[in-house]
Amino acid sequence: MLPSLCRFTILGPPGLSCGATRLDLGTPQQQAVLMLLLANSGSYVRISEVIDGLWGEHAPATGEAVVRTYISRIRRLLSAQGLDAAITSRSGGYMLDPALFAVDALEFAGLLESAREERERGHVPGAVKLLEQALGLWTGTALAGVPGEAAERERFRLERLRLVAVQELLRLRLERGEHAEVAAEVPLLIELNRLEEPLYEIYLLALYRSGRRAEALEVYRMVYDLLGKELGVSPGPRLRAVHDRILRAEADPRDEPAPASPARRPAQEARPAAVPFVGRAAERAAFQDLLQQGRLGVLFVRGPAGIGKSALLRGLAEDAAAQGRPVRHLTPAAGNHLTPAADRPAVDRPAADRPAVDRPVADRPVADRPGADARDRLERFAEELAGAAGSVLLIDAFEELAELEPWLRDDLLRRLPADAAVVVAGRSGPSAAWLTDPAWSGTITIRHLEPLTAAESAALLEARGVEPGLRASIAGFAAGHPFALSLAAEVGRSRSATGQPPYREAVRYVVDNVLDRLAGDVPSDLHRWALHVCAHARHTTEDLLAAVLPDGRAAELFDWLRTRPYVETAALGLDVGGVLREALEHHLRWRDPAGYERMHRRVRHYVMGELLRGARDPRACVAVMRTISHLRRRGGVIGRYVSQVGEEDVRACGVTPDGHDEVVAMAREAHGELTAASVRFWLRRRPEAFTLLRSRRSGRLRAYLSWLTLSRPERAELDADPVVGEIWHDVSRRTALPPGTHVGIARHLICPAFEAKPSPITDVFQAWLLRRWLHEPGLAASYLLVANAQLWRPLMEYLGQDELTDAGADHPYAIFGHDWLTEPPEVWRDHHMDEELWAERGASLFLRQGGSGAERE
Repeated sequence: MLPSLCRFTILGPPGLSCGATRLDLGTPQQQAVLMLLLANSGSYVRISEVIDGLWGEHAPATGEAVVRTYISRIRRLLSAQGLDAAITSRSGGYMLDPALFAVDALEFAGLLESAREERERGHVPGAVKLLEQALGLWTGTALAGVPGEAAERERFRLERLRLVAVQELLRLRLERGEHAEVAAEVPLLIELNRLEEPLYEIYLLALYRSGRRAEALEVYRMVYDLLGKELGVSPGPRLRAVHDRILRAEADPRDEPAPASPARRPAQEARPAAVPFVGRAAERAAFQDLLQQGRLGVLFVRGPAGIGKSALLRGLAEDAAAQGRPVRHLTPAAGNHLTPAADRPAVDRPAADRPAVDRPVADRPVADRPGADARDRLERFAEELAGAAGSVLLIDAFEELAELEPWLRDDLLRRLPADAAVVVAGRSGPSAAWLTDPAWSGTITIRHLEPLTAAESAALLEARGVEPGLRASIAGFAAGHPFALSLAAEVGRSRSATGQPPYREAVRYVVDNVLDRLAGDVPSDLHRWALHVCAHARHTTEDLLAAVLPDGRAAELFDWLRTRPYVETAALGLDVGGVLREALEHHLRWRDPAGYERMHRRVRHYVMGELLRGARDPRACVAVMRTISHLRRRGGVIGRYVSQVGEEDVRACGVTPDGHDEVVAMAREAHGELTAASVRFWLRRRPEAFTLLRSRRSGRLRAYLSWLTLSRPERAELDADPVVGEIWHDVSRRTALPPGTHVGIARHLICPAFEAKPSPITDVFQAWLLRRWLHEPGLAASYLLVANAQLWRPLMEYLGQDELTDAGADHPYAIFGHDWLTEPPEVWRDHHMDEELWAERGASLFLRQGGSGAERE
């Protein structure tokens, strides 16, 4: 008898519930292993099959060890629910016992089969109810978030079954007479499955039975053209038969038999309907203020390529036109020429969504000299707007008109009506000459376009018709960048509309376009490498460039990076963020995997070496931990234990005799009298072991750490602190300490406000410990005590810190240790390197649904 009823859910994000408990299935890769066993439950799955299913042709050298680790973790997870025998092993293979679990996918298949039996018996209402129950089991895209080629195949199979069930339900609803309702629902399904002929059969029937014969015939003509253009074929016999009956206006063709399964055709990208303007509320409000102020004013909108400047100007043109204002809009066209909006095809919005504003010079040819052509057009605009009250002039790509700025500022704009509003968009703002000109004082507003917020990104993806299951991954990939959002959304729609899309080609298409639009050309291969380094490291300094690209040109490369519009300058160095970073990373991993690995190792060794060794100030410690987390973002658990934002305004200092009582009191308040007694003892015996963190402003004690350096057991210490005795016992059973070596113990990690979660203060503690582990001379073994072991145990396991399971139970700590003689720092430092380099990222657009092959080749 089962200890509790356990049920797998895979028709959406994978989950496992045992009774009222929902279990944490671990990392996406661990979930992929578990799902592979589940898909083959009742049969043994060889380790080689698991490796192939997880990584395909790109399995790391440590693949077998990684799989065994995942299996071990899954077993512990199931054992905690009394399912010790759920996984059995034999001859290098593993089997999951199917008798111990319920699976929603099997329930779905059973309901689907029962519905068909009901239909065969003529019980349509019963069949409808069963199909609705079956489809109600779905909570999203099947196996959402699970990577790997095996998961990709299973996801495709399940999603096809889902589409089969939807079509069968729609046909049954037609039999029940729900013609109008079905006709309203099918178009959305068609948008997601553009070449699925059975859906068109259903749609034609629904329209015809609703009395909309002309629309049904028009839909058939559209399908005929679509199939011919995309596939070079005509509609199939079933669809033609439905069309012929509608064309002849024969009796209601509801006697068409339902097919056993829908035809499987490769789907194509679906074009979205007109997309409404999304976001930029602050900029649109600033524009309205400009319109209402009743005097000549200029709004400068600046930001890097692709951030949405052109889309914003089109939105502002719509806003102005809606108020009846005369609008002239100068926009860039291909080839860096300037042309009115009507001359230029929209890049990121459909033609139907372009603003209907007055464009009087649409028929003029584009000049060969952009500056001269733009000046001619602006002169024409000024003449046309001269007598128009409340006129609006919009100028895009202002960086291409640098030579015209003095003329524009001192001549042209002064000829506009006194209440005109001017909006100028470019990669940089107005020149210093403009800002310091008294004539323009108080008339200039500057807005820097930031990436879209999470809510705005979601709204844009929804407006573009991207299915809900893909929105989070696309938004994560694009990082709020409008161009990348729009481009990835279209690819995402194509992936939704296809059962088995070409992931590699889709990824490369997005990446190549993002790189071309945002980064453009670079002067040399060395400059491109500098750009890749800047994207890979969290913050890039001149020293880092010198370490990774040791050719003596670090200063030149650093200065070049600083001038790039997509590179941000922060206190800790240069940063390429958002979607451009992801695109540069993916491009290099595909184009030059050996060079990517070499770069990663050099960056990592510099960070773990020079940067970590020099991190003494708490702020520097936080920065280095965030850099380490950033470098390991593709694999492991570090990211869950390092804060990503904010900082604590603290300073590090030693302990003084008059501060002992304060330090002891914090220990007592945080962990009780036993800990307080231990702190009191070591303050008297080793006060230099304590490093305190105090508020810079108030001086209040916030947290502290003690690091005991011990060379041999001493009776007074063993008697006063039994924990140290347990540690010496563990040391003695491992090895004798060589002369000149010692044991380091992080005896007290006192952080009352943040022991239950990562924070900048715990980042400081981690940096201190890493520095000692890697760089303290003579360190033979290290130990640390953790109060909240449940929270920190996964990190300790990842860092290779072994738990002392036979330690005494008279203290509220877990003790973790590492033998640095058996595994020295230079070996330990490179743990998880393959995982860091080649593991898939859950937040990437093409990994949530695409699997490892899309990301690694």
